[in-house]
Amino acid sequence: MTETEIPASLQERVLFLDGKIIISSEVEDDATLMSFLSYAARKGFRETERLKPEEFQKLRKKHFVRAETKSDIQDLAIEIIADAFNEGASDIHIGDYGPFASIQLRKLGMLQNHRELMGETGRKVITAMYQTMSNSADTTFIAKERQDGRIVSSDYLPAEVHSIRLHTEPLECSMAENGIGTFMALRLLYDRTTATGSLEQRLATLGYSDRHIRRFQFLTQRSGLSLLSGPTGHGKSTALKHIMESMAEDHPEKNFLAIEDPPEYPLERVKQVRVSTNDQDENRGAAYRNAIAGAMRSDPDVIMIGEIRYPEAASAALDAAQTGHGVWTTVHANSAFGIIQRMVSLLRAAHYPDPLEYLCDHTVLSGLHHQRLVPVLCPKCKQPILEITKLDQDNELRRKNLPQPVLNRLMRAVDKMGDKNVHIRGEGCEECSGMGIIGQTVASEIVTTDHVILRNIRAGNMEAAYKHWRHEQNGQTFVSHAIDLIEQGIIDPHLTELRLGVPLNYAKAFDDFNLSASDLDELAGSKKVEKPNATA
Repeated sequence: MTETEIPASLQERVLFLDGKIIISSEVEDDATLMSFLSYAARKGFRETERLKPEEFQKLRKKHFVRAETKSDIQDLAIEIIADAFNEGASDIHIGDYGPFASIQLRKLGMLQNHRELMGETGRKVITAMYQTMSNSADTTFIAKERQDGRIVSSDYLPAEVHSIRLHTEPLECSMAENGIGTFMALRLLYDRTTATGSLEQRLATLGYSDRHIRRFQFLTQRSGLSLLSGPTGHGKSTALKHIMESMAEDHPEKNFLAIEDPPEYPLERVKQVRVSTNDQDENRGAAYRNAIAGAMRSDPDVIMIGEIRYPEAASAALDAAQTGHGVWTTVHANSAFGIIQRMVSLLRAAHYPDPLEYLCDHTVLSGLHHQRLVPVLCPKCKQPILEITKLDQDNELRRKNLPQPVLNRLMRAVDKMGDKNVHIRGEGCEECSGMGIIGQTVASEIVTTDHVILRNIRAGNMEAAYKHWRHEQNGQTFVSHAIDLIEQGIIDPHLTELRLGVPLNYAKAFDDFNLSASDLDELAGSKKVEKPNATA
């Protein structure tokens, strides 16, 4: 069911919003409305809300935009992109749900509702962004298919946005006329950075600790394969950009090549090789392999591969590392050591009978890195945890920003709960635009491989490899790094736990590789802990 099914006489006085029918009260006794509501109920739309005419008009003006011409639609699409840029958003989400389309922006890692459009207008915006504004393998947008594109024209982009990567997915949607809606995700790739200078200066600006910076400095001096991991949107590409640019700046006598599908950011002093974007998914692995092989014939010193997604790319990256080149790339894995299993899986798919035989050579596999971006508290409105824990557990601010299970896990994870430095997110202020946070920083872990680590991995003893890293190399997990930042009052415990994807007391519980029932209760946060105090 769509807004086009609303009778013409009611088009300006009835809306669809979040699956609900909103009615301006002056037409509530209209016979046409009664007939329409009966029709809507038969289609499953039974929930209604009546508003005073002035309230209805405000809601309509705030949430809904109707654009008629192609020019109007394109202007609206450009306006949505400009809004996202002005808000400092990293992503735009557009959902077509039939009667209406919702637009959300991801700011500092968190999704926020931005506006809603009439369903037909939303579909036209999605179509215009894909067909008219983007470069894509398919020239026609098809709602029932998965499609990718890229907006690069300066006619559509703010000056500081280098490009926009877009992806669409068909949605099962009962409210849509044919049962199919659309979700479009757009990633804004900014042509700007606050990190400049040497590798040390760049990484410090991005939030890496001195320990991590020293490890990265060591890896830039080695040949072999260094892999960065983390979820989408957690700064892997940004870190890789600064590592490559700083190496290229320090070593102008070397040839640096980057292989990307497509290039996300301009890299200074680095030659960026474009993997063909005309290939469908089933051919992209081969396109990556060919691009890496071409780079190997281009007299490289250091090669960057934007991301290893395909078995062919994993195999080609390993070949490049075996020939003595420095190879830097990213991969999706849930920890530094988790990269090993991901690479094993990819290499087996590339027909390596025993991938560890090739990987477990310290001249081939140099570094494993994992990171998550975590929210930085607003210094003006953040709240000391000692003040928040004085509030009743039913207090709205405490329930929202410091749930009891989170507090229980936090108190078992940190060493200085009574320290005044531990803070949580406040209610928001002008300084942070009401968000309670002002930015993101990195929680990171990095493993520089040696004979002992790789020998244990080769023997299938990941526990021994991990303990050697933790105790002999003084390795720090990304969770432990986050705890350090919490103890310094820099990041929020609850939001941080959500971004880490594991409990705050995860590292302490797993260091022994032996979980008891009591340990599981602690990880769940179900064990009550006494409130912190100033002398704790």
